[in-house]
Amino acid sequence: MKRAILILIVVICAIVVGIRVLGASSEQPSSDKPAMQNLPASQPDLQTGRTFTVASYQALPTRNLYCVRLTSPPTIDGNLNDWPIGQSIDLNRDTAFSFQGGIASHADLSAIIRSGWDEGTLYFAIQVYDDILVMDSDDVWRDDGAEIGLDGLYDKYAWGTDDHQYTVVADGRTTDRGVSATDITTSILVHEDGYNIEVAIPMSKLLPGVPISGTVMGFTIGLHDDDDGGSWDAYLIWEGTNTSSKPEEFGSLVFSERLEDRIVALEDKIAQLERRTQELLEILSEFEQLTPP
Repeated sequence: MKRAILILIVVICAIVVGIRVLGASSEQPSSDKPAMQNLPASQPDLQTGRTFTVASYQALPTRNLYCVRLTSPPTIDGNLNDWPIGQSIDLNRDTAFSFQGGIASHADLSAIIRSGWDEGTLYFAIQVYDDILVMDSDDVWRDDGAEIGLDGLYDKYAWGTDDHQYTVVADGRTTDRGVSATDITTSILVHEDGYNIEVAIPMSKLLPGVPISGTVMGFTIGLHDDDDGGSWDAYLIWEGTNTSSKPEEFGSLVFSERLEDRIVALEDKIAQLERRTQELLEILSEFEQLTPP
């Protein structure tokens, strides 16, 4: 009788787990794009900076980057070939909400950005196109590099412990609001068209707990271009006008999970449940063989 009750309880738990995992909706839109897109066609005319009024900004809807759950963490080495197919965003002079300086073409300055997550880490893969790399300044924001603005709690407040402006220079220097950041992992890989940036940020820097599919953070990204030494020559921002102090202007980083990854995770949980069930049955069998005193 005890064995039958135990088996029934285990079966009910397995059904509940299956319903919860398979019943949740997948929030990431399907995409047939390759992991990394080809370089956009060059546009030879020089474009210079844009300025926006508050009214013009409020009239535009902010954009999202879907952050896909990763079943296995990528190796943080700058090689982006181990990233799964998923959504990405293009940042260039045509897609940036704001930019300053002069940008001759997409080959002069542009990037493709992807993001991923697991329970402990937030990841970014940034493929930067930059035809001239210069890293000659003490200030990280004067050289070629990327800025990642994050509002972990999505509270539109800029100065909490969940708020960060991570700057990664093409030579590997990494800061958080200008201070050397030793608590995140980054890697740079220079290629003939520019450089790749790969970033791993502990989730504890952004959230008090564990994220789930559907979690939303404030997010934007900026690119600096320095072609001739000294200070930067051009600056792109994907959403908003500042990557540090105006999270109310940021876009959104939406955590999602692919259906196929949910199935893999469910199968793993079922396998663990089966192993545990077998262990419990063996314990119960030993218990039934005991002779009462």
